[in-house]
Amino acid sequence: MKKTIITVMLMGISALGSVACSENTGAMKVADVADDKGEAPADYQIQKTTPVPSSFFDKASQQGKVERLEYTSKDYTKSNKPATKKPAYVYLPYGYDPSQQYDVIYLIHGWGGRAEEYFGVESRPQMKNLFDNMIEQGLCKPFIAVSPTWDKDNARKGWGESCEEASVFSQEYVNDLIPSVEGKYSTYAKTTDMEGILASREHRAFGGFSLGSITTWFIFEQTFPTQKYFLPMSGDNWHVEMFGGQTKPKETAAFLASLVNASPYKDNFYVWYAVGDEDSRFYQTHNQALAMAAIPDTFNEKNFSYHQKPGGRHDFFAVWEFCYHAIPQFFPKK
Repeated sequence: MKKTIITVMLMGISALGSVACSENTGAMKVADVADDKGEAPADYQIQKTTPVPSSFFDKASQQGKVERLEYTSKDYTKSNKPATKKPAYVYLPYGYDPSQQYDVIYLIHGWGGRAEEYFGVESRPQMKNLFDNMIEQGLCKPFIAVSPTWDKDNARKGWGESCEEASVFSQEYVNDLIPSVEGKYSTYAKTTDMEGILASREHRAFGGFSLGSITTWFIFEQTFPTQKYFLPMSGDNWHVEMFGGQTKPKETAAFLASLVNASPYKDNFYVWYAVGDEDSRFYQTHNQALAMAAIPDTFNEKNFSYHQKPGGRHDFFAVWEFCYHAIPQFFPKK
């Protein structure tokens, strides 16, 4: 049984104040993008993603499985942190063997979503089929994927309450979710106290879409050391102000750079940042990405890339395409 200690390492807790809440197959230059807020070097390359092969959404011959995990957490928005029971859906690859070690990615939903978002909806099997086929076709190593929720009731909530819960989800992630998942399933974490989590960080990723992307940036900001890989999709960091990636991109990028540079892991992380070029949240992502690229001493080709889906909108098609390209970079076959 893996050892669990209730602890959390918070780096630069976000001051929200009042909450209203792969494979790079093509590129284009910043100069080709009509955005007067772009500050990246003129030769900086925005990577263009390509569609997922349609066959990858069919059932694979070697199918993994999805399990529902119920765990005990707390409502971290309350000062007394009352206990709550929460679900997470866990994807296990074909041939999952508890005697082997597996990389793991945590994928969080957007506003209005629930823990079932990626794996628990029978009418939406695409993500599971995609992962099965990616592994079967040798695009990446077999891995575990976890679909949790920040919501204490696993229910759709108003914008303000959802934002508040997302902003403190990092505490649940480190204190409750990682220990529950990696204490049961076989990952690289020999223990699930902070020592074990840090020791296994190179085999852990966190990503999310929309408000889940914003949650990913909270994870980056508040628990940067606990995973090496980050997959924010269609959303920005709110440390400077809400939607600050769009409205104050330079200040936001400077804050993120200062956080990284203060960490002993400043040379050991990777951010795979993405948005559709017709996404309603395009400039939240785009402005911040270019501002980050303008700080190459911190964010460069070794640890940061910015990707766009041509014609991509704010939908699952973009999520599937981004995961298809990003996860093989996080967990390569060799």
